[in-house]
Amino acid sequence: MAVIGASSNPEKSGHVLLKSIIVNRYKGQIYPINPHADEILGYKAYKNILDVPGTIDLVFFLLPGKYIEDMIEHCKQKGVKAAVIVAAGFAEVGEEGAQAETKLRKLIKKSGIRCIGPNTIGFINMQANLVASFVLFTNWQDGPIALAAQSGIFGGAVADQLMARTVQRLGICKSVAFGNKIDLDETDFLEYTWKDPATQVIALHLEGLSRPRSFLSLANKVKREKPIIVLKPGRTDLGARASASHTGSLAVNDELLGHAFRQYGLIRADDLEEFLEYLKAFSYQPLPQGNRVGIVTFSGANGVMASDELRQHGFELADFTDSTWQRIKKFLPSWQPATHPLDLWAALGAGNRLVHEEGILSVLDDENTDAVLVILLALSNADFEGIGEIYQAARQQHPEKPLFTVMLGGEVKDKWLSDIEGLSMPVFETTRMAIKSLQAMHWYARIRDRMQPDPRLPDADHLN
Repeated sequence: MAVIGASSNPEKSGHVLLKSIIVNRYKGQIYPINPHADEILGYKAYKNILDVPGTIDLVFFLLPGKYIEDMIEHCKQKGVKAAVIVAAGFAEVGEEGAQAETKLRKLIKKSGIRCIGPNTIGFINMQANLVASFVLFTNWQDGPIALAAQSGIFGGAVADQLMARTVQRLGICKSVAFGNKIDLDETDFLEYTWKDPATQVIALHLEGLSRPRSFLSLANKVKREKPIIVLKPGRTDLGARASASHTGSLAVNDELLGHAFRQYGLIRADDLEEFLEYLKAFSYQPLPQGNRVGIVTFSGANGVMASDELRQHGFELADFTDSTWQRIKKFLPSWQPATHPLDLWAALGAGNRLVHEEGILSVLDDENTDAVLVILLALSNADFEGIGEIYQAARQQHPEKPLFTVMLGGEVKDKWLSDIEGLSMPVFETTRMAIKSLQAMHWYARIRDRMQPDPRLPDADHLN
């Protein structure tokens, strides 16, 4: 690959992107292109891409847009197959930029080079050890999620925040920032990740759809095998105007689009928090096979709130079997009635580990539960060693049932989170978010095999 606009200046994007590729140990050939440098970051630099002796498959453009036309012609002569245009200043900045983008679109189409961008920060493919972003990452976490976004923030600040986590990390195998989508778009990404064995969950941030009919028709098929989670802002007139100035996307009837997403089986998140929590839930846990939920709580108040939220989202409290109740009654105080939600705070006198272990596993073992919600108070007087062992046993004994946890506390919470890290057990801040995530999974489990007729939308237009 070649980096056109590679720089020796650590403050410039052309330096950071090249460094990111190198430090993440990409094993292919790397050619920095800079007419004023002989060497950059230990690699021989070339004045022009035509001077490179070897074959080049992929090019990154980090020069201002006015240089791109000549560079495209050089790439065509060199036999380049694909390009990532990082440069901005196109449709997102107004009429003049839109005209420049139209011209660039025609050049790209004529050249036969496939293109991401312009106005992008790059992309990541962990199967190739390729971390090509002008945001430097040295700790990217591989995993089952493929993420494509129209905004660079998802491959930048949001990704930086995610990768800085020490617990509850999200593993991302592919990450692409589309930018203004003059060529490759969300439909191409959907088709690619559908066939990609490393991808189990597909995540999309969209400010517009380039080919609505093709996208929805393809999503109709893909959703049978892999969940597609979408964050689509621009719900209001203010948001739509902001989107136009951000990526050049045009306004669309959000209500119509929401109905289309639901009809064709896409899971839509309302905001960034929900988007990330859905990704965690779908990538960590199996789908629920029904709507019967068991609640194990060490907070009576949160148990009540969870009951309300379960009912509001179409769930029922599981009807425990007699054998489960007999198992539970062994460690409940004699004065406490056995009820569901199962409130176990007063039972801690029987032993902190015993009550947590038996409480969680007994409800998980019950044949009438399709999923379990655990609400933990991670406080010093509830602390014990071995929370990770309990969750590991839960994972091993019931890999078919989702187990969601809400954990409240301070220092003990930090310790417990560390103990269960690596077990793919999602932990949420609130019962609301845990249940919304479970509801999204339950809805998807019910509709994933429902095929719909192709949408009656013109494919030539841009539903932006």
